[in-house]
Amino acid sequence: MESSPLELYETAYRLHYAENKIPEALKYYEALIKEFPESNECGYAVVQIQKIKSNDVAASVAGKSKAHPLATLAFLLCLLILGGLGGAGLILKNKLSTAQKQASLSAKALANAMNGEDDAALMLLNEMKLLSRTDITPYELSALIYRKSGKIDKARAEYDTFFSLNPGERGKYGSMEELVPDPSKKSKK
Repeated sequence: MESSPLELYETAYRLHYAENKIPEALKYYEALIKEFPESNECGYAVVQIQKIKSNDVAASVAGKSKAHPLATLAFLLCLLILGGLGGAGLILKNKLSTAQKQASLSAKALANAMNGEDDAALMLLNEMKLLSRTDITPYELSALIYRKSGKIDKARAEYDTFFSLNPGERGKYGSMEELVPDPSKKSKK
């Protein structure tokens, strides 16, 4: 057994640093302080005990700062939801922008048609058709312009084009005769 402060300190130091047996090293450091409080080694032992305890505190704090798996999952889920909302916002913005452009084009086309500028109105309506294949409005307005100028075949071609692009819509708007009545077949009353 160690009998001098130097022997106690050397044993404690070896256990502490070479063998990594911290609890045993603590016992030797504490025995050194208790048995030889006036020795130089006692001061060194106090420093080593403080190092051990500060490492314990640091490890304890580091262990507590690790995120709980559920918190990590919740954070990732929030990020995913925010990404989804951002994507949905972009889609909505694009749809609103397209709808605004369609409304503007239809208003300009109607103004041109009312002023007798049928070719300009038809060009705007063709641009509107490119924005949405499922909107019947530009096809109907084009058909009205053609009907007004007596071009029944072209008016019917507008509806035929729309229905060929959207076959499920054919039954919603009635027959071609209802959509574009032939003026040569006037009903007699």
